[in-house]
Amino acid sequence: MSKLTNEKKRTLAERMFIDEGMTAKSIALELDTTEQTLGRWRKGKTGEKDWDTRRAELLAAPHKIKEILTKELQNIAEGNKPLIDADALSKVGKVLEGISGKVSTQIVLSVFKEFDNWMADQEPETAILFLDWHKKFILYKASLE
Repeated sequence: MSKLTNEKKRTLAERMFIDEGMTAKSIALELDTTEQTLGRWRKGKTGEKDWDTRRAELLAAPHKIKEILTKELQNIAEGNKPLIDADALSKVGKVLEGISGKVSTQIVLSVFKEFDNWMADQEPETAILFLDWHKKFILYKASLE
């Protein structure tokens, strides 16, 4: 890993911390950097949210809750004891969706994807027109978040 530039290491560390949920210690070992350096990176660049806030937001996103529940379902299906209180997690997710007052970009993306696949089977030419507008709307919605 020593051949990576610091900026590339930072980008990798950010993904490992936020998306993969790795600890600072394990990231430091993996990327051959210090925990102190990771501490500075975690604070975020000027004008952006820190990594801890972004990881918390990701974990609370409906698609992430679904992913966690799916992993738990697989764990139980394999005959293992539950690792999480899935019922409580599901309830919290529903409350978060309800109080946000808005549909998340991830949900919009999921619905558009399903619609676009269905529309492609119905009328492919029209589906292409919808696809372009769906992309524009998703970019617009993401810019608001």
